[in-house]
Amino acid sequence: MKILSLKQIKQADKNCIQSESISHFELMKRAAKKCFDWIKNSKFIKYKKYPFIILAGNGNNGGDGMALAELLYINGLKPSVYIINISNHYSNEFILNKNNLLNYYKIKIHNIYENDYFPILNKKSYLIDAILGIGLNRPITKYWQSFFHFINKKKFLSVLSIDIPSGIFIEKNIEFSSNSIIKSDHVLSFQIPKLPFLLPDYENFINNWHLLDIGWKKKFIDKKIYCKYFFIEKKDVSFLKKKRKKFSHKGNYGHGLIIGGSYGMIGSIILAGKASFRSGIGKLSIYVPYCGYDIIQNNVFEAIVKTDKKKNYISNITITDIDKINAIGIGMGLGIHSNTINSFIKFLYKIKENLIPAVIDADAINILSIKKYLLNLLPSNTILTPHPKEFKNLFGSWNNDYQKLYLLKKYSKKYKIFIVLKGAYTIISTPDEELYFNSTGNPGMATAGSGDVLTGIIVSLLSQGYSSIESCIIGVYLHGLSGDIASKKLGEESINSTDIIHYLTEAFQKI
Repeated sequence: MKILSLKQIKQADKNCIQSESISHFELMKRAAKKCFDWIKNSKFIKYKKYPFIILAGNGNNGGDGMALAELLYINGLKPSVYIINISNHYSNEFILNKNNLLNYYKIKIHNIYENDYFPILNKKSYLIDAILGIGLNRPITKYWQSFFHFINKKKFLSVLSIDIPSGIFIEKNIEFSSNSIIKSDHVLSFQIPKLPFLLPDYENFINNWHLLDIGWKKKFIDKKIYCKYFFIEKKDVSFLKKKRKKFSHKGNYGHGLIIGGSYGMIGSIILAGKASFRSGIGKLSIYVPYCGYDIIQNNVFEAIVKTDKKKNYISNITITDIDKINAIGIGMGLGIHSNTINSFIKFLYKIKENLIPAVIDADAINILSIKKYLLNLLPSNTILTPHPKEFKNLFGSWNNDYQKLYLLKKYSKKYKIFIVLKGAYTIISTPDEELYFNSTGNPGMATAGSGDVLTGIIVSLLSQGYSSIESCIIGVYLHGLSGDIASKKLGEESINSTDIIHYLTEAFQKI
């Protein structure tokens, strides 16, 4: 699914209007009907039991709110409507919807202007936030910040924002305080996710978001709108997944190599190895320090185990048949012993010389952070899988999430690599400056070893012949989906990394 800019959203709206020969006002009515249907059918809202308060700005977002107020009234509810006169500009659609309420339904409408006293609002109500939509382009004044703070403190039964919480800029990060954005329990957004939904900076303002289909034309979006931001869906992964042939054998599904581990950290290699086999790899070799030999043999029965001459850490990665390896994963539990660092540097030259697809994770990323010149040794299409702290150590800090996205694109392009930044809505950045946001996963996956499992999955996919971008997209989606299945069965607090591996079987079945 494409994540569109403000300009592109307006293009999609315009195309929908023209292709159906309807007016913008009629499209707004459709959007309001979708919001009402969600409210009526929602398991979160007892819409007939408690009253509704609608705060409507005087632009198109406010027009949506007015149209929703009309539907609530028609269906036997009497919403309290407040016009928040935050601007001197009144959109035509806002005026039409306002006049409908006044002239046809005789609904009393309250006006709030800048510097007015704040109204008395019943906190045992559902609040509809329709003040500012996606078109916000400048910070709100101190008075309206105080008003938003007043709203946020009220603790209504639930706050529902139409399209986006008021105060959020859809495509740029202007410094904001917690008082300048309405905190929303549910965002009823139209057609596509808005970029701020996927960024940690806005976590405190967006609890849940829901996409409502208002009839945009898929063909137009797919063929006429070019963008570089995407939201990964099940259909994307199902399309990429290859079907196994009846007469295939293990040699058809690749030979991977996983390198890592040190004394006390062999478990990370077990997790990566098991995840690789659970993701369909044909053969897997594992290279660990000698202390890991028995542990791997007793836990990853299917693997070919090779060991370093040193007992507790890797000192000299010796792979005699490297030309037979289809993909490599390196770094999990590796440590940063000086001998290990030197061995890693030498092995990078071998990876580059043989052009082997590679996944660089954990301590291998930490070594790159210590010796940044090594980034120039990475073959094109290498995949890095950092968590935020590792990414920061490697490429620098950021003041806001938009700067973080800039860094992702900048360094993916500079080094011609893929970066998988792990976290909620794990982000994949590509050498073409595209960003893919993952739709699966949950907070229960924030547990030791979860990243090792992801590396194992991606190595497996690379070994099977998937491209770097395909391996990243399928890998992060399956990883998150398996975690979601585990969460439903065990609860978020009880998930461990072994559970994520276990439920990969069901995740594959679902795609």
